[in-house]
Amino acid sequence: MDKDKIIEELRKQNQQLQQKIEEQAETIKLLSARIFGKKTEKIDKNQLSLLSDDELQELDENTDTSSEEIVEVETKLRVVRHRKAKPKGQRAEFLDSLEQVDVVHKLEQEACTCTDCHKKLIPIGKKCVYREVGLRKPELFCRNHYQETYKCEHCHPKGGDMIITSEVPTSPILPHSLISNDIIPVVIMNKFGLATPLNRQVQYFKSLGLPVTAKQLAHAVIKASEQVEFIHDRLTKTLLDNPVIHMDETPFKVLSEKARSTSYFWVMRTTEEFSNQKIVVFNYSSDRKQENIGELVSDYTGCIICDGYNAYSSERYPQITYGSCLVHIRRHFVEIVKTLKNGSQSNAAKAVRLLNSIFEAEKQLEYQNAKEKAQKRKLHLKKYVDKFYDFLDTILNPSGKLKKAIGYARKFRTRLEKIYEIGELPLANNPVEQAIRPATLVRKNSLFATTVAGAKANAIWYSLIQTAKLNGLDVSKYLNYIFSLLEQRKDVDVEAYLPWDSKVKESCAVAS
Repeated sequence: MDKDKIIEELRKQNQQLQQKIEEQAETIKLLSARIFGKKTEKIDKNQLSLLSDDELQELDENTDTSSEEIVEVETKLRVVRHRKAKPKGQRAEFLDSLEQVDVVHKLEQEACTCTDCHKKLIPIGKKCVYREVGLRKPELFCRNHYQETYKCEHCHPKGGDMIITSEVPTSPILPHSLISNDIIPVVIMNKFGLATPLNRQVQYFKSLGLPVTAKQLAHAVIKASEQVEFIHDRLTKTLLDNPVIHMDETPFKVLSEKARSTSYFWVMRTTEEFSNQKIVVFNYSSDRKQENIGELVSDYTGCIICDGYNAYSSERYPQITYGSCLVHIRRHFVEIVKTLKNGSQSNAAKAVRLLNSIFEAEKQLEYQNAKEKAQKRKLHLKKYVDKFYDFLDTILNPSGKLKKAIGYARKFRTRLEKIYEIGELPLANNPVEQAIRPATLVRKNSLFATTVAGAKANAIWYSLIQTAKLNGLDVSKYLNYIFSLLEQRKDVDVEAYLPWDSKVKESCAVAS
């Protein structure tokens, strides 16, 4: 082979290897940022300015803020840390709201005599030296349920006595168990509200003198979930009455499933705007297959905002409209910028600035209803969306992660542009991701569920607790309220259990 050809071939190989090294370096930097960096998609202001391009100096000439001039001034930053002033009077106000218990410190008996005349000292007054919050330790007791019997002294039907007995709540959810209806809400709150694994709770209950095991607690959680499944079903039905919902999925390990398989929670949430109620619903599935969507929303004809997972398919479910999350589109470009040393002038950084302008324009919209919001979006947001995609067309021969980011953005443009037709459709799928985060913390602490029944119980309790939080309820009070109704075993309508019921709001409001 000719020497020049060999050199040229080696040069090409060297360029290819160099390109691979650069791509791997970017991947390593990105993974390091994901693992060890801050969990945020915000970018350093010195690295990337929101409106640094001349074409983005004004968001909208027709909005009320058009007269405001945006000026970017180069200054030297000097870090000055000021301690935030503590709000005055809040501690005293809080202490006044508590039950008042006085502790009077008396002189010891030997010191109650005058050192001069040795006569007995007489108390003449007292003063409060300091105040503090007290905490009473929980303690166990046995509650004996007696049923009173009554007799009428005047009636003797068929020669016998008229005997009437009082009503008594039926046996607890776990009859003949040490885990009573008082204990179960505490277990559920600790596990799903505070992410405390059951094996740690065992140590807590043993410190109170209650001899229970983690297996017994798990059994109680599952049995209790079966009692409240009807609430979960009603939440699902109410959620699917909305024209737009969020949807996402998160992995979850179940030991009884196949060893190599990963199970999932499919999560749905109502939108923050225009929804009839604030609801989050978790459902368990042994896989991530497309069929799960059909099972969850088989009769749904509204719009789902989701990520780019191909299971959300219009071909498979033509009755469903899909929206795209603009944050997911932006996220791909943000990750590229984070891997660059001087990324403010890169194509990825320019793409992020253009996407930021869409979010800023959305914040400035004023509207009365969903229909008007869709019209305002078409009038004020469309030009920024078009400008973003026009910019992508100017990027010639993109490669690596930039090529993937551009491809992802183009793939979901049609879905994104549904915002001009559906005012209820939000720009981001972040609300459902935020609802999943507490479940992720529980998963980190508890790692897995042993059985499918346990996984389904997890889904039910996640749904009830996250929905209660969205509706501003004290979760502990809400769980106790639910079990108090269940204990009565009366024919109570399911609406009485829902977080937005007036009695529930009154009884379970967060203490101010």
